[in-house]
Amino acid sequence: MKLSLYTLLLTFSPLAASAQIKSLQLASDKAEQQLSGDKTSRAAYVDPLLYVNPFIGTGGHGHTFPGAVVPFGMAQVSPDTRPDGWDGCGGYHYSDSVIYGFSQTHLSGTGVPDYADILIVPQVGKVKLDPAYKVKGGYGAEFSHENEVAKAGMYSVKLDNKINVMLTATEHCAIHQYTFLNEKGKKYILIDLGYRDKVLKTLATKESDSRIVGYRTSEGWATEQHLYFDLETSVPFTKSKWISDSKKGKYVMLLEFPENTKQIVLRIGLSGTDIQGATTNLKAEVSSFDAEMLMMKAQAKWRTELSVIQVQSDNKEYLNKLYTSLYHAYVHPSIWSDVDGRYRTFNNTIDKSDIPMYSVFSLWDTYRTANPLYTILQPKRAHDFIESFRMQANQTGVLPVWTLSNNETNCMIGYHSASIINDAYAKGIALEQPDSLLMAMVASAKQDRFGKKQYAENGFISADSEAESVSKTLEYSYDDWCIAEFAKRLGKTEIEQEFRRRACSYLNVWNPETGFFQARVGGMWIPGFNPNEVNHHYTEANAWHYSLAPQHHIAQLVALQGGGRGMERFLDRLFTDSTAMTGRVQADITGLIGQYAQGNEPSHHMAYAYNYCGAPHKAQATIRKILEEQYRAEPDGLSGNEDCGQMSAWFVLSSLGFYPYAPGSPTYTIGSPLFKQARVSINGNDFVIEAHNNSPENVYVQSISWNGAAYNKLYLTHDMLKEGGILTLEMGAKPELKMTMSRLDLNEVAPKDFVPVPYFTNKTLVFDDQISVGMDKLPLETGDIYYSVDNGEFKELSLGESVTLTKTSTLRAKVIRNEGNVISESKIVSATFTKFVPAGEIMTLSKYENQYAGDGQQTLMNGQIGTNEYRSTEYQGYNGKDLVAVIELKEPQTINSVSLGVMQDTRSWIFAPKSMQIEVSSDGKTYKKVGFVKSTIAATDERGMRHQLVVECAPMEASFIRLTAVNFGPCPSWHLGAGNPTWIFADEIEIK
Repeated sequence: MKLSLYTLLLTFSPLAASAQIKSLQLASDKAEQQLSGDKTSRAAYVDPLLYVNPFIGTGGHGHTFPGAVVPFGMAQVSPDTRPDGWDGCGGYHYSDSVIYGFSQTHLSGTGVPDYADILIVPQVGKVKLDPAYKVKGGYGAEFSHENEVAKAGMYSVKLDNKINVMLTATEHCAIHQYTFLNEKGKKYILIDLGYRDKVLKTLATKESDSRIVGYRTSEGWATEQHLYFDLETSVPFTKSKWISDSKKGKYVMLLEFPENTKQIVLRIGLSGTDIQGATTNLKAEVSSFDAEMLMMKAQAKWRTELSVIQVQSDNKEYLNKLYTSLYHAYVHPSIWSDVDGRYRTFNNTIDKSDIPMYSVFSLWDTYRTANPLYTILQPKRAHDFIESFRMQANQTGVLPVWTLSNNETNCMIGYHSASIINDAYAKGIALEQPDSLLMAMVASAKQDRFGKKQYAENGFISADSEAESVSKTLEYSYDDWCIAEFAKRLGKTEIEQEFRRRACSYLNVWNPETGFFQARVGGMWIPGFNPNEVNHHYTEANAWHYSLAPQHHIAQLVALQGGGRGMERFLDRLFTDSTAMTGRVQADITGLIGQYAQGNEPSHHMAYAYNYCGAPHKAQATIRKILEEQYRAEPDGLSGNEDCGQMSAWFVLSSLGFYPYAPGSPTYTIGSPLFKQARVSINGNDFVIEAHNNSPENVYVQSISWNGAAYNKLYLTHDMLKEGGILTLEMGAKPELKMTMSRLDLNEVAPKDFVPVPYFTNKTLVFDDQISVGMDKLPLETGDIYYSVDNGEFKELSLGESVTLTKTSTLRAKVIRNEGNVISESKIVSATFTKFVPAGEIMTLSKYENQYAGDGQQTLMNGQIGTNEYRSTEYQGYNGKDLVAVIELKEPQTINSVSLGVMQDTRSWIFAPKSMQIEVSSDGKTYKKVGFVKSTIAATDERGMRHQLVVECAPMEASFIRLTAVNFGPCPSWHLGAGNPTWIFADEIEIK
């Protein structure tokens, strides 16, 4: 009996099935498997498909999916086991045991859920219209991983309800093959258009007894996502029924098939444009119902893409990690335009482009490594991605931040499109209308959103006006450098000079007293700094993780740390410090080595920083440690979210032995390769990395040669990669100190006409009699500090001098540098110091969270009234507890009322207290209740607003007052954080 490939997949073990796939593919695609090169390279050739394991990252917090996709395809057809939750972002989690169905689109490794569109559910016997997680006994089938196979371009599973499933894909189409092993009972295909995201509008209609067309417009992460489909069945259905119930969120098309149906193949064309687009895509890409043939075509595409990297290694796990990483790096971005060039714009109109349009741009993540990887291995697509950027800028006025379908989510921070554009151009990729791209960069940088206006005016973002102020200041600085570099290449000198200065703004948040980039309010550093604390001043990070964020000025950072030895000691602390953190829980911070976090992107270049401070051997040892320990060929083998290819791209380039430390520079710093030999085909040329004597023990580079000649640099140029050649590294078990003498790239420091702002050394802005305000500047700064009180004339501050204030005053300061009769000035910083005599002193207080400490114990009685921004320094935050404060009055007083300023911002889990009670005492021991008020602030009011709780008291004399504000309790059932503790944010106690 002749077994089909599909039968073999379900009969043999995954390894045996893989071997069978390989055998059949080798027979049909011999021409695609011939590699150029000598006999050694051909003998060492491996089929990369044998080493792709899509299950890597589906466990833990990797958020990948195991289903079928072709490189950069719109269709990502995959099983769905988890409809919600953070670890359900990819729709599937390896720890689950029930598959609800198979949807056509998925996101790979994101931190926010979306997609999972058009869920297909095969059924036999009794029809079920609701998923099992909603209705007991609803649709969904249990399965075992023993009956599951996933390879590049295909997915197969034998469900416990005796339905065998095989999935594959083309660029715009999904193919499902369902084989029913139970001959009894009618067969059904349920098309669930209401699964997961909120449906805005949807419909499915019968065109014939084997064709359904429809669409779904939904709201999730993308606020208005359009997806259209044309679905054809290999077997005519006997009945169809459209079931729509908006109140229950049920939108289902049910297809019924004859009882004797043994197998049904579906071919589904997808489009973001319209039904016509879905039909056009289907006709162009899928001409038959031969699922096995289509699967082999999908795998041939993967083989072509993955084979550009060939390595020599006896370690199968290394091969699994490399080729699965390259596979994951090619899942997104995803093609968005149809085969005829039509696509839906960001203005929800239909346009047409001769260049393919793409979507799913996770730029905060991918600019660091994934996009530089594309400039090497996917230059044509790198060009097309940027053309997609340009089209978005034409339609919206600004470049993308995080785009999903035809939606801009504005997720994460920065304008990192600038990095990707500049990096590609620096590496010789010709771009359409570069002048237009430059103008879009400038417009994105100057957009009056996310603190950019204040950043440009003041040189940094003040923590009381914008969340994540430190991270934004640092990342805007890097992006500005990219704009300056791009402008320089285009000969736009004025723009270059402007953004060259802006690129130094990171110096304005450098605190020389701590050696970290730190939050400040105007001219003053926020007190209570702890570099291990995760708080709202940083993006998914603490101060350690952002300590090397200005990648473009690593030489300047080395100088700030006191030179090479100082930076080396700093990095040693980073990698050897305790992994303990304080502050808020941030699930993204994983893969810890000391305070280094491989599981999240801000850390990704840090190990390579050792190269720039005279300790390349420490870079080499640390990089190999990360490659070995933070990546494993297991479902939970990723140390953090895959993030649309970034986590995997880091492994690809680092395992080859080089890394783009500062994307935008056409150079790569050298690390420690994992393989004995790697051959990378680039533009028809072979770039070869040979690591002689390489082993897990021999991680240290002893010497480097290029095409047989000694090479005394610790970096490569992009031209070397493109032109091809042989880079030879001699490896050893001990550090080779002569490597410290190698030449470096990235030597740029701040230009002479940039002057960092000064800072006030005080820890508080409030005083009761008088205050002496000190001022200081960066240690490397040669200029002088000038100050002004209440808009008076600026005066020079003498060395060691402070300014004494006796009344509420606004103090301004700047640095003026005079070198060779060239005068340069910093921007002006200011702060208002408030004279305030409180009625009493807070003696005891519930423990507030350090990241929301205000200026300490007396914050709630310092005369500083908060705004509608809870992150401002006037507020204190209390998580999951009541606020209890005991105030000792300076002298006995008659109490008439007590008020408390509170914040409500339920989207940030901040709820007004349920109630507030006031008690008084004459001795601080025995208290009497004098007043009580219930909050009338609606919990459903999501506006971020400050409110006042006031308790009116019968006049009574007291020396002590005890205030108790009762926490709202857990987040209510309707809230995204249902069941989790809520916050009280308070800013001022006023006593009358």
